[in-house]
Parts: sequence; C-alpha cells; structure tokens
Amino acid sequence: MKPGSERGDITIEAVVGVVALFLIFGLGLVGLRLLVADAAIDDAARSAARAASIARDGHTAAITADRRARAVLAEQQLACSSLDVNVDARDFAKSLGETGYVIATVTCVVPLADLVPGIGGSKTLRSAFRSPIDRFGARS
Repeated sequence: MKPGSERGDITIEAVVGVVALFLIFGLGLVGLRLLVADAAIDDAARSAARAASIARDGHTAAITADRRARAVLAEQQLACSSLDVNVDARDFAKSLGETGYVIATVTCVVPLADLVPGIGGSKTLRSAFRSPIDRFGARS
C-alpha cells in the first residue's frame, strides 16, 4: 500500500456523508412543514365549527364556517389547490333545549412545492371538529 492512497477513500466517504446529511435535513424539513400545514387545517376546522355553532340556522352556519375556514387558512398563509369545507348542521333542526352539534370538516389539497420548493406532488390534509350549538339560543 502506498502512503496517502487512502485519501481518495476519505474524500468519497466525506462526500457521501454530506449528501446523506443534506437528504436527512431535507426530509426533516418536509416533515416539519407538513406538521405546520396540518396544524393550520386543524385550526381552520376548529374555528369554522365554533363560528357555525353560533349561527341561527344550518344554511347560515355553512356559509359562516366556509368563510371562517378560508380566513384562518389565509392568516396561516396556507394555499390549497383544492379546499372543501363541509358542515353538518342538521342538529339545528332540534328543538330548543336539546343538545346539538355542528361538525365542520376541512379538506385541503396542498401542493408540496408550496411547502418545500423543488418537490412535486401534493398532500391531502383533512380535519374535523365538533362544536356544541347553544341549547337555548334562537334557532330558525
């Protein structure tokens, strides 16, 4: 063995190690950005359900929930290529004094390139939240 012949091996190992480190860092960044986006969807669903639960009727509840979910996602600066806010407000038909709930489900298709530049594809994020309707509030 010639002295110094292992220098090339060490250089290759260093390059492979640096590339692996960047790959691990990149995957961690993608995971972190997805967690932040998922938390934004949870917040939008929670806020939409609460806003809908103080409405006077199911139709108004659906409109209010949709507006509130979109506002929360705009505040969080999360852009959805497709956004669906579904509101189950059938409990507004219950009589005063009966417990009822509004369920808001927010579904957002997030382009991964918006989260981490250079990555293709998309991820569907979904969250649902249930909020009680005021038992003695005015209902139409």
